[in-house]
Amino acid sequence: MTAAVADDRPAAPPLAEAAPGSAATSPAPPSAGDRLRAVAVAMVDRLAAAATAKVEEVSDRLGDMAADAAKGALGGAGAGKGVFANAALQGGLAKLQGKNPVWAAIKGGVSAMGPGTKVLVGLLLILLAVLSPVALIVLALVLLVAAIAGAFSG
Repeated sequence: MTAAVADDRPAAPPLAEAAPGSAATSPAPPSAGDRLRAVAVAMVDRLAAAATAKVEEVSDRLGDMAADAAKGALGGAGAGKGVFANAALQGGLAKLQGKNPVWAAIKGGVSAMGPGTKVLVGLLLILLAVLSPVALIVLALVLLVAAIAGAFSG
């Protein structure tokens, strides 16, 4: 595989013939540290450009969602966009209004759920409330048995 590679770099200037007895004053080639620094600067520039592009993309999407909510095109902020989108939008709006964004996000997420999902979440919360004391008692008994076993084995 001996294909010729095109070189886009400009041609080097011709070397000046040094007269006998005079010192040629050519600049020294850049050191390895200078080249490494140049590569690092180039990488940081590219990463910054990529991050800026991503931030602009997200900002545009959020602006579009806010514009749709302001126009009422969503039929209630976030309707039809899913539970997470509705919760995020409601939380953001509450934060902008100086209200509690966590509670607003919870309410927004629940309002976007279907009736079957709401019933399932309610049943899970009731189950959690009933079983939490049982789990704590079991944990206390396990720790008590471990402490007793540790006292007799040591």
